[in-house]
Amino acid sequence: MIMSEYVSLGKRVSVSAIRDYLFAKKIDKGDSLILNIADYEHVLEEIKKSGEPVDIPLNIFGVLIVKDRNGDVPIGKVQIVEDDKM
Repeated sequence: MIMSEYVSLGKRVSVSAIRDYLFAKKIDKGDSLILNIADYEHVLEEIKKSGEPVDIPLNIFGVLIVKDRNGDVPIGKVQIVEDDKM
């Protein structure tokens, strides 16, 4: 099911904030997090700067990281989409 609420990950959406959130909330592998375009680009840049290979689509702990193409997700927040709704 799509959760219509937007969840704040703190001051800035980052790889570590996403990892902490996924672990704390036990988000399932196969689910997706939708990020504001600016946050998505920030996370992508963060991965590039770390020297880790960038795999598209982005995936952290088996959770797909998706760019919000509709402009619905506010900066600094994420939307959770369970696997059966993507």
